[in-house]
Amino acid sequence: MQNLIRTLKSSTRLVQKQYLAGLWRYFPLAPRIDGNDILLGDDAAAIKSGDGYLLLAAEGVYQPLLNSNPYLAGRTSVLTNVNDIYAMGGRPVALVDVLFSRNEESAGEVLRGIRDNAGRYGVPVVGGHTTLDAESGSLSVFILGKAERLLSGFGAMDGDDIVLATDLEGRFYPAFNFWDSSSGLPEDELRRQLEILPLLAEEGLADAARDVSMAGIIGSALMMLEGSKAGAEIFIDRIPAPGDVPLQKWLLTFPSYGFVISSRPQKTQYIKEKFGEEGLACETIGRVINDSRVYFTDGGEKALFWNFDEEPLIGVNPSGTEKVSNGG
Repeated sequence: MQNLIRTLKSSTRLVQKQYLAGLWRYFPLAPRIDGNDILLGDDAAAIKSGDGYLLLAAEGVYQPLLNSNPYLAGRTSVLTNVNDIYAMGGRPVALVDVLFSRNEESAGEVLRGIRDNAGRYGVPVVGGHTTLDAESGSLSVFILGKAERLLSGFGAMDGDDIVLATDLEGRFYPAFNFWDSSSGLPEDELRRQLEILPLLAEEGLADAARDVSMAGIIGSALMMLEGSKAGAEIFIDRIPAPGDVPLQKWLLTFPSYGFVISSRPQKTQYIKEKFGEEGLACETIGRVINDSRVYFTDGGEKALFWNFDEEPLIGVNPSGTEKVSNGG
């Protein structure tokens, strides 16, 4: 287990997240709009609006991916933003993009990827900015969504189950640690899988959630725990993984469909059934504890993986900020 811990802690996936910890001093962690706190560091900013929330998120695309496969970069820019909205218990409304490209051919491939995946997810692209003849390419995509009830990444509570929902049917892009389980799905199945998340929020079935991002399964769980001011025991031997992908690699992989969810134990079985109905893997992979430490367990072995008091991840753990609760 110590080899796994060393590999994960030294991975660029987590090291790059730690670089963010010193940047929060430039902005308040809880800016206010119309008297309401907007907590930064979640999958999307949640802005109170009427009886629900507007959700706003943005993603920058990994530069090597943009350079080597601009079409896939366009597709994943939509996917990551859509996942951010659904992870908050919302549904996407519209996208805009900001693209700098060296030439029209490369820009066309990026925009074709954005167009194709936006169409599959049913999200209109309503504007943006494009510059050609740029010295180097870059792509950022921004999304607006809305939610009736929030499924925040800051609400994990002591005693909650930590549940991983993912799709184990797909193909691996080794150069980018990307597991693609979505591109081969029919549109209706693709959208049904994601609709489970707002259902969990609206029925009060989960306390917190985060999508599994570039930080991988463990990194995404850490971000949820850090934001919730909690620790955990992670059951390494219970994490579902594709049969042909080694666990160590899988834990650092960005899947096209993956969500880490925190729920009261009495509600976990219903959550598993909802994901299971769509053919998705859904297993309890840990337990939230009232601590600042995260432990790995494997059979009878237990080892310390992380201590937020000594080593912040992204530094989103503001003192005096109340947890966001879904009331479920």
